Amino acid sequence: LWVSVENERSKSTDSGPPSPSKSCMTLMPYTLVTPHFPPVCRPVLLLPSILGRILDKKLASWQGFELCVPEVLSSSEQTDQVQRSEILEECEQGGNGFYTLKSVDKIMKKGIHCVLPLGLDCVRRLHRFNIFPIIIFIGQSARSARKLRSKLQRHNQSEEQLLACSRSEEPLLDKLPCLYHNMSPDSWCDQTSLLNALRTVIWEEQRRIVWVEPDLW
Repeated sequence: LWVSVENERSKSTDSGPPSPSKSCMTLMPYTLVTPHFPPVCRPVLLLPSILGRILDKKLASWQGFELCVPEVLSSSEQTDQVQRSEILEECEQGGNGFYTLKSVDKIMKKGIHCVLPLGLDCVRRLHRFNIFPIIIFIGQSARSARKLRSKLQRHNQSEEQLLACSRSEEPLLDKLPCLYHNMSPDSWCDQTSLLNALRTVIWEEQRRIVWVEPDLW
């Protein structure tokens, strides 16, 4: 905790002596953070995950972006990478497909943004290897979800599922050891304006210093 002390002196009246000063002490919590200056393009993680999976391929089609793809690992390779904490997430389709640190690093070495089709658990795993993704949460409301109805239906998702996903994932963001960017549901009106806004946010976030809390997990 850090302490803020403020002195207050009441104004004197015309007939009476000045009032004695009063002190107001406020205790405010703080967290020790470390600055990081990423030397290359940071990976990009879009949330809520249902919407992120819809937008990932669109972002990956931009110049300077590439979608992270899973690797097929043998049993021995899987065991080896698990021991080194290099597996970020298992592919949703199952099998032997895994999103790995190597997949992300390979794209970053090209000097471009790696688009992460992953969940929040990958953030801490990447931090351990000094990789600091840009995390963008696209806030949702009933109105904004309606704007995405056609896109959701093409991916066998509904507005209700998107809103539920948003409600479940948003509280988890505050438990991350780093900051994230929260886009208001009213900051875009259609898919084109949403994508334009995302491009601007990514450009701005890439230029920022990344402040990270100690990893206590």
